[in-house]
Amino acid sequence: MKYAIKRFLFVGISVALAALTVRRYNEDSEILAEDAEADNPPALDHSGAQAPILGDQPARVLPRRPAIAAPTVTFSGTVVRSGPRFVLRETAGALYPLDSAGRARRYEGEPVRVTGKLDLDTQLLYVDAIEPAVMLPRRISAA
Repeated sequence: MKYAIKRFLFVGISVALAALTVRRYNEDSEILAEDAEADNPPALDHSGAQAPILGDQPARVLPRRPAIAAPTVTFSGTVVRSGPRFVLRETAGALYPLDSAGRARRYEGEPVRVTGKLDLDTQLLYVDAIEPAVMLPRRISAA
């Protein structure tokens, strides 16, 4: 009887973990697909017509990356969700969409320092590193 219970628990936990993994994969795929749709308008051929669709998928256009000469910048702010994307809300209030949803997800709602390259055309921040911001306690002076 104990063997049957152990076996049932093992199978149940394994199925639950597999279901959660599939759910996470589907959410990441949806975010990446929405990002790709937003970043990649339909490709046009020289006549101005839309590029041919192969099967059910349109021709893939690689996402634009910033020029190598772009300077590395560091911003401080809070990672927040804006629709399907994650954005950095800078301490001054400016919003910068982040290219890396996977890295930003675990810092949602937390103060962070983001280092990366800023595409000046789209204001998209290509993330090199995200780290929690060190929040120093404020000293209250007694007057």
